[in-house]
Amino acid sequence: IEFSTPTAAPGNLIRLAQVGIDVACGTTGWSDAASEVERAVGKAGTGLLAAPNFSLGVAAFTRLVRHAAQLAAGVPQYDVHLHEAHHRHKRDHPSGTARVLADAVVAALDRKAEWRLGPPEGTPDPAVLYVSVTRAGDIAGTHVVAFEGPHDRIELRHEARDRGAFASGAVEGARWIRGRAGVFGLDDWLRDRFT
Repeated sequence: IEFSTPTAAPGNLIRLAQVGIDVACGTTGWSDAASEVERAVGKAGTGLLAAPNFSLGVAAFTRLVRHAAQLAAGVPQYDVHLHEAHHRHKRDHPSGTARVLADAVVAALDRKAEWRLGPPEGTPDPAVLYVSVTRAGDIAGTHVVAFEGPHDRIELRHEARDRGAFASGAVEGARWIRGRAGVFGLDDWLRDRFT
């Protein structure tokens, strides 16, 4: 199991592949080195499960958000936004989990062409999903996806009470990747876990 920093993770993953170790990696922010890591994993014939969040609750939440966005496609009067909050020491913003959620919404909802940190000054672009961020206190992790209608609001929320959910999910992810060859992501793991 690899949880380190964005600068350390690529080297760690390459070295682990070179010595034949399958890895579940929860470190985010190293996508610039992804092709180099993928080559090392492919050459070694090992497995890498790279996921921004190993909480099974977040995994289920991601699927719910994707489904809700698909449903929202049929009700154009609802706008959608995403907010995430983490402890004051978290460096990346938005979090890897927020990025996955934002990508899921944009992929499922044709009227959102992209996502950006926001909201912007002035009038928001209706084709953009805005992602807002809070870093404060000791928040383990909260993600909210809200669909705002003219008369009501539909809110999906996942709130981690502590980091135990991430740890137990990482152990399960490490078991899942064992003996598999190639690079896998959250969706690959979820397909097996929730079907």
